[in-house]
Amino acid sequence: MSFCIDDNCLTGATETEKVRMFNTIRYKLGAPVMGVELIDEQIEECFCEALREYSYLINNWALENRMAEMLGLPSTIDFTLKYVTHSLYFEKSFAAASSEMIGGGVNTVRELKTGHITLTAGTQNYEIPDTHEIEELMWYTPSFINFYGLDPFSYNNIDFTEFGASYAGNSLYGVMPVFDTMLAATAAELRNKVRGSEYSYSIHKGPSDKRIVRLYPIPNNNNPNAGGSLNYGERIQTPGTMFYQYYDRISVAGNPQYSGGSQGGWSAGTGDQGNGVVSGPGDVPLYDLNWGQLNDLAKSWIRKYAQALAKELLGIGIRGKFSGALPIPDAELTLNSADLIQTGRADQERFVEQLRADLEKLNLKQLLQNRAEMSKSVNEALQSVPLGIYWG
Repeated sequence: MSFCIDDNCLTGATETEKVRMFNTIRYKLGAPVMGVELIDEQIEECFCEALREYSYLINNWALENRMAEMLGLPSTIDFTLKYVTHSLYFEKSFAAASSEMIGGGVNTVRELKTGHITLTAGTQNYEIPDTHEIEELMWYTPSFINFYGLDPFSYNNIDFTEFGASYAGNSLYGVMPVFDTMLAATAAELRNKVRGSEYSYSIHKGPSDKRIVRLYPIPNNNNPNAGGSLNYGERIQTPGTMFYQYYDRISVAGNPQYSGGSQGGWSAGTGDQGNGVVSGPGDVPLYDLNWGQLNDLAKSWIRKYAQALAKELLGIGIRGKFSGALPIPDAELTLNSADLIQTGRADQERFVEQLRADLEKLNLKQLLQNRAEMSKSVNEALQSVPLGIYWG
């Protein structure tokens, strides 16, 4: 026996069970007294509509409690009545940007790569490919600890010449405080900031979405080893190689095990969008339940809601014709269409509110709070219980 539009809604119900359910609705609608005008097809459709309403509320509950865990998983998975393990991928996604900056790679499959630029004396601007997302440019001000008279083995070392440590291994150098070197380096750095310039750079848009890196100061060839002259008080700027760290310009989202590039997955002209992973409530594969998937508690709600739907259908579609007044010879019979419509809709609203309230008590946040309160109460109760004596 199957008449409704959705042939799968009562899958799992035997023919005997269907007959019993249909007869129950007829009985509660007054069949023993006056008969019910609803046929089997209409009653079965009421059951299917009740199942669809129940599925909507249950799937809504699943979205509310599991949405964060479903994001980034393949959209080919059927999440209906499935438990999704908590993975913390959603929480980690917020740390992706920070972790990429330090090369941690949390929740991302992007590899922190190293590129290089060949410097040329007198050249200030350098081009970086448009596919490179620059993370760090290694253009640093050189350290002063071993420059300009701070090298303990250098003949130009001020400490050696002024304080008697004129050669390596002198006992006076061994007892000199370490902060003397640190203060000398700090003084040299401050002197350069005032009289010269720190190393810095700026990044500008170039042709074809490329990036132009502008270096300060301009690299020059004042290293004697490179054929230039070395004047103390100036920076040592040797044309050579400058390295930088970068990520490829392809971002990911959600579960890194499944996610594809968020910029890809769409074919122009086909209308197909997405990258095959769950992106929001609209593309989570959740489907209507059928009778065989329900427990007895759910089936009880379905029966009650189907009865409420049958009341409304009977009142509107059958007994509500002719405004509820049925003309007969020399008289007029008034049917109870208005009462059926009113009570049917009121029952539907009451059942839905009751189910929503029950689901609210069962959301994950409430369950955790209840368990925490139970644990607290157990601990308080155990405080009044004498501790046993255990012998080793």
